[in-house]
Amino acid sequence: MARPRTALISKRRALEVALEIIDKEGIEALSIRHLADRLKINGATLYHHFENKEEIIVGAARLALEAVRTPQSPDEPWRVWLMRNVRNLRQAFRDHPDLVPVMLGRQPLGIGAAQLDATVALLWAENVPVGAIAPMLEALELYAIGSALHEARRGMSTEVVDAAATPYLTDAAARSALTPDELFDLVCERIIDSVVLAAVERAGSTQAPPIPNPAPQPHVPPQVPAPAVVPPRDGTRASA
Repeated sequence: MARPRTALISKRRALEVALEIIDKEGIEALSIRHLADRLKINGATLYHHFENKEEIIVGAARLALEAVRTPQSPDEPWRVWLMRNVRNLRQAFRDHPDLVPVMLGRQPLGIGAAQLDATVALLWAENVPVGAIAPMLEALELYAIGSALHEARRGMSTEVVDAAATPYLTDAAARSALTPDELFDLVCERIIDSVVLAAVERAGSTQAPPIPNPAPQPHVPPQVPAPAVVPPRDGTRASA
């Protein structure tokens, strides 16, 4: 279909509404007609910006990942902005669960590829061991996906947990020392530390970089041996 000569609505506005439809009604509910109705325009007008529905979906996924940005200059430690990016990535997966399959295929679709390349370049410039960069980014992304999907599943679950049948689980959950956000940050920090350390060791470095804030070791209570049973001297049997 030929594109109209003038646009009656901005491309960004069309993508914002498309993202709203996907989030509230599901990705299958998105269509050219439905989007045009929501925008109060003729469906043909959308072809000024988009070739087809698939291009709109990809654009909506790009918009969902907009907060995952690489700094233009290293004005803060790389660990700080990297942690901010992985938090934003997790939030994008949490906010837009229907787009998770699309966002997972973002490199073949070109979604965020330039940002990812810029991230690698900046980490390299910050003297992060090059052998650590790819596995570190992959591990952080995998954990962000898993954390977001776990929370989404828990939020949608209608299953009622019987506290009487699972007393230990119920009590442990009630006594949780960490919030989901605190746990996410803690695990991501350990991922970064562990991958960088492993890369340095693989490279044969004689001195690995220090790991900040080492994880506390769990307290293990000492094992107290059971008292020995001493038989009486007169040969009679000891009572239990």
